[in-house]
Amino acid sequence: MFDTLQKWLENLPVSAEVIESVLMIAAVLALRGIFLGAYFRSHPELEIEEKRRSVVFSRNLTLVVTLMGLAMVWAAQIQTLALSMFAVAAAFVLATKELIMCVSGSILRLATKQYSVGDYIEINGLRGRVVDINLLNTLMMQLGPHPSVGQLSGQTVSFPNSLLLSHPVRRDNILGSYVIHTVEIPVPVHLDSDAVVNALKAVLNPLCLPYVEEIARHLEAVQAEKLFITPAAQPRITRVPHDDKVYHVVVRFASPVYRRLEIQQAVLDEFMRVQYRLLNALSPA
Repeated sequence: MFDTLQKWLENLPVSAEVIESVLMIAAVLALRGIFLGAYFRSHPELEIEEKRRSVVFSRNLTLVVTLMGLAMVWAAQIQTLALSMFAVAAAFVLATKELIMCVSGSILRLATKQYSVGDYIEINGLRGRVVDINLLNTLMMQLGPHPSVGQLSGQTVSFPNSLLLSHPVRRDNILGSYVIHTVEIPVPVHLDSDAVVNALKAVLNPLCLPYVEEIARHLEAVQAEKLFITPAAQPRITRVPHDDKVYHVVVRFASPVYRRLEIQQAVLDEFMRVQYRLLNALSPA
């Protein structure tokens, strides 16, 4: 039967490699649809983020498998052209340097597991939540516009994966469903730091207290699993001198990812109220 199929392919007006390529691509796409549909049906409780990760992973895996399959189908032709196309290949590499760097950055991300769909990251001044990843670029929903505002702006921003080779990546939710969040508040130097810090502690501590023990246990588990030192779960407020006009109050706390913005805003609101009262107390009657 295989010999008959091979003879039939040889008698067709198009080359066997073209037909094999078309059949292989169709088979890979069909298998992807079958396995993805079966996975979703067997896991109906999956959240949209998990489904999105599965779709992105299957799409990228399908692309890699297809490229490898095409390379195997056309191996003989590629080998024949290799020697005669050396000079062209060198020019092609120079012309597609940025493309190669993007693919290299994508390989680096996969190897180091820097981030995935749903993570909050910052790179080269761009901050956002990752919504899509492919071999060439990463798409994320932008956070902002102010650095202290962690809400989604409703705009998307993409960057080439080549940035991963030359810029550090900051990932907020490295601890899973919890986050260690820090906000730095500039305070006029003539305002009483004790009054500011005590007022902020009175707001911060009750908001964080329900999660401290739970987060502490989670951090211990992460430390044992990944073998790196994790920060403390207790909230802290530190005063740092800056210059002759302002000092900085650094507020650091641990919370679930979905509550960090609410806690941060409560602290900032209280600071604005305290600053207003202190400035009015210092102003002449």
